[in-house]
Amino acid sequence: MAEKWETLSSELAIEHPFLRVTMDAVMLPNGQVIEQWPTIHSGDYVNMLVVDGEGEALIIEGYKHGTGKSTWQTIGGYLEKDEDPLSAAQRELLEEAGLECRKWRHLSSFVIDANRHIGVAHFFLGYGPNKVCEPDSDDLEEQNLRWVSIKELKRALWDGRLGVMSYGANVALALLALDV
Repeated sequence: MAEKWETLSSELAIEHPFLRVTMDAVMLPNGQVIEQWPTIHSGDYVNMLVVDGEGEALIIEGYKHGTGKSTWQTIGGYLEKDEDPLSAAQRELLEEAGLECRKWRHLSSFVIDANRHIGVAHFFLGYGPNKVCEPDSDDLEEQNLRWVSIKELKRALWDGRLGVMSYGANVALALLALDV
């Protein structure tokens, strides 16, 4: 099962600041060649759930254009060039919430789409936040930071308030790590 596809060539199909698509010619282990296999590159990103000592978690409530509605979200963003995932998580938390955490746990990393790639999501859990400055987010969307109980966060996994897969995965992994 360790056999992999060989990329024979790659041609740029779409170039945009937020997305790059290549059409790859690939050869399968059995020798079959697929002349046009699209691969999507949108960038690696981090998402984190931040919890305090009182059993509450920080969420963002705001609109995301891909969902067409307001959803609960975890803090996150794209990695900058040559930035490691933990540094990106710490930077995003400072920018979006003005917080630093005393302790961090890397929960897991996943490729977003098994066939098209898209990017890698790195999920974290931050413990013991301290306010160090005012948020300075450059996000396009208007968003509200809120502290919610872990119990309410669990309900949000089921009732659709966490309407994006990466936020739901981040919360589910964090709840497993917290053993609640």
